[in-house]
Amino acid sequence: MSGGVRRATRARDADRSATCAILDSALVDGQLDTVEHRERIAAAMTATTLAELAALTTDLQTPTRAPVVAARPPRSGPGPRVYLAGVALVLCVGLVVTMCGLASARPEVSTPPGAAGAVASTDTDLFSAAGWQAMLAWLRFQHGGTVVVGATVYPTYAVIEVLEPDDARHTRRVLYPPRSTRSDITGNRKLDGPLVDLAGVDDGAVRALLATAPERLNVSNPTSRYVLFGFPTRPVDQIGVYVSNDHKQSGMLTATVRGEVLSVSPVEG
Repeated sequence: MSGGVRRATRARDADRSATCAILDSALVDGQLDTVEHRERIAAAMTATTLAELAALTTDLQTPTRAPVVAARPPRSGPGPRVYLAGVALVLCVGLVVTMCGLASARPEVSTPPGAAGAVASTDTDLFSAAGWQAMLAWLRFQHGGTVVVGATVYPTYAVIEVLEPDDARHTRRVLYPPRSTRSDITGNRKLDGPLVDLAGVDDGAVRALLATAPERLNVSNPTSRYVLFGFPTRPVDQIGVYVSNDHKQSGMLTATVRGEVLSVSPVEG
């Protein structure tokens, strides 16, 4: 009986924001692609019950729901302390090798002809005036324009869903700055599906929103912020601004591409 009552329990804004935080983490660590992330975020923000929210994260690994791996019984050999010390040594060596590999595989940026100096380095804030224009210049050069299916833009990188040049029914997820070892993910769309022109976004207004978002959303010590373009259940001239911290507190606001705030879903308490 109690299970049925809980399934019908109405969701609060805080519950929706908490679910969005889990979906944000799943996007970052590769459990969800940008299309799935956008769809689930849209569903979370319009969910009315806790059951609807729970259904959006049941297949995801979270810090409180990690997969359990059964440990094999050790074979005869050195004692457990020696065994654990060996494992620790191997892990340390592996960590050093991995970090060296990551350092040598920093993102590389292609410079469009005539745009010398406009392409952002990997340390440039994409929401700065120079960083935003550099990203647009790269899109025009590499993908023929700034009209895209959608984009999730963080301060240091962006995941953008662009149209395939030979068939507008097909899409490709690309990273900016581009990585030499990138693995683009392809997808499909309806020909009459909405598209967003990133060149029509007032990047100055977006910067202002990001500056005030933590206070508006009641997120202290924010550690993650990003802007979602091409929100699936809203007009293409609207954006979603998300802010979260290490305490799994997450809030969002929606606004027009000109920076006019339409709704705010802050952290409660």
